[in-house]
Amino acid sequence: MKKTLVMLFFLALYLASFTLAAEFGYPAEGEPWYFIKTAFSDTVSLSKGTWRVSQITINGTRSRDFLLYRGDEELLGKDIQGQQPFEAKVRFPWLGNQAYEIQVLLENAKAKKTATLVQKVSSPALKGYWNLDWKNYLALIVAEENGIERLNYPVQATIGIFANYLKSGDEIRVVKAERAGNDVAYIEIPSQAYDQVTWADQKILSVEEKDDKTGKPIIRYHPTTSLSVAFLANLKPKEKATYLVFYNNPAAPKPAYASDLKVVGAGSGQPIGKTIENSFYKVTLNKKSGVIYEITEKTSKTLLEHKLETNGSIHWNPCLYSPPHTWTHTSDWENPPYVEVIGPVFYSIRITAPLPFYPQVLCSVTYHFYANVPYILIQTTIDVNENMFVQALRNGEIVFNKKVFRNVGYKTMDGRVEAIDLNRTRMHPDHVITLRPDTPWVTFYNQDKGVAFANLYLDLATTNVEGGEASAEQPFIYIQNGPWYYLARGLVYSFGTNNQTRMLPVRKGSVYYERIAFYPFLFKKEQGYSVQADTLFNILKYPLSVLESIETYAESPEGWVTPILTEPFEEGVDQAIGGKKKK
Repeated sequence: MKKTLVMLFFLALYLASFTLAAEFGYPAEGEPWYFIKTAFSDTVSLSKGTWRVSQITINGTRSRDFLLYRGDEELLGKDIQGQQPFEAKVRFPWLGNQAYEIQVLLENAKAKKTATLVQKVSSPALKGYWNLDWKNYLALIVAEENGIERLNYPVQATIGIFANYLKSGDEIRVVKAERAGNDVAYIEIPSQAYDQVTWADQKILSVEEKDDKTGKPIIRYHPTTSLSVAFLANLKPKEKATYLVFYNNPAAPKPAYASDLKVVGAGSGQPIGKTIENSFYKVTLNKKSGVIYEITEKTSKTLLEHKLETNGSIHWNPCLYSPPHTWTHTSDWENPPYVEVIGPVFYSIRITAPLPFYPQVLCSVTYHFYANVPYILIQTTIDVNENMFVQALRNGEIVFNKKVFRNVGYKTMDGRVEAIDLNRTRMHPDHVITLRPDTPWVTFYNQDKGVAFANLYLDLATTNVEGGEASAEQPFIYIQNGPWYYLARGLVYSFGTNNQTRMLPVRKGSVYYERIAFYPFLFKKEQGYSVQADTLFNILKYPLSVLESIETYAESPEGWVTPILTEPFEEGVDQAIGGKKKK
């Protein structure tokens, strides 16, 4: 008898741990959902055995997204054991001071029974869902995992939404919920929606396909609108945050965000020579090529320029020299085609064209200029479409006249910072120094003026679309001191060696990609330049983690849709399209 009483006592304690009070949760600090979590402890009506939770509704509205728990342990599926308490966490846009009835529909396949459990709860007097005018949201879980504080860090996410839920990118709002006592404070984050495209191929959508066994329609596709969203995130070291992307409000006005980013000459049909500025810099693009012509560091009003030869730009590469043809650079382009994206978060211009006199070499230069950040992100590509022999295939060349800088420093792979006095170096055509191709950064600076320009090497990829690696011959980074100072990366570069007449092969299909950052900045003389260059390198080299959590739409098929694994007429995929009949 005593043994029985002890068992009943502990059972009562266990059941009491499943309080009838519900938890009303926010999508904050890495949590992706607005949710209601409540316990179902009165399960005596269920017979013993395995029961599957097939559906959960709240106030009559079904939620396709829920998790089940037993105690503190999340269950790995949708099955619970009859007559044992459990908890359900349900994605739901709750509001404060509201009554909610949660119904859980269960099925016992073995016993061929169904049952419904009901729980009535009330929400506390809190804000709840951000704004019901926006009927849907997805969450971007943004995590800082490298122990580096991120201020105004650019985040870009491409999202796909069923087309009937989104009419225009103007509907998009990015909101962050931050804890404020027992409640949250909502902060709308300036954002930029762009590159919107919709898939709705009626030829494919009109095809009816049925399951061979059940005869039910198979739904493989839905019209889908995809777009990209950009915003600036702020996270402390090791912090995890939730940024909510709200949509489905066709009546939403076009957002108007204040921004320090200004672009002169942007827009379709305008000349390529734009002027871009924010609080930190003013950049002028070359009027013919569109590459960076000059940069002004705005706090000190220091002008960084070249203007000594040919096009006079700062940014020259990619480039190619395959004599007897001339040596040409992307800075030698004349009115190449370009695509731009304009908004309050960033301005980008993507220029793509063959190098002059080399139609078989397609190059691109893409600049991203952001609001409220002091650096410029740059991506370049070189795509070689024919076998050829060259004396120079280079990238990453920047050129300055000698008005500003007196020294140059670089970071070594073992963490040292080395400095070079540009008044005491080898002179052109000899290199000041050759460096490893994976050198983290090189910085020109003037210690007396406290002004610097860092070139941060973030990513380099070389491959060949026909297999193997891109052609390269002992790539290196080097610095030159002549009528100017310049920095470049040699990929295949005999001309910069003691045997400059060698003609070296570049195989068809070779592709070279590089991502760098230009960073003009001021530094305190007593602290030096290297800490700022190194800090920004680490911030940009090691990106934030961005993961998406999106609701399961009501229109989505139940369960897993078997993919098309064979072409039609091969193994008889009924009414599949796109294949050719076997002879």
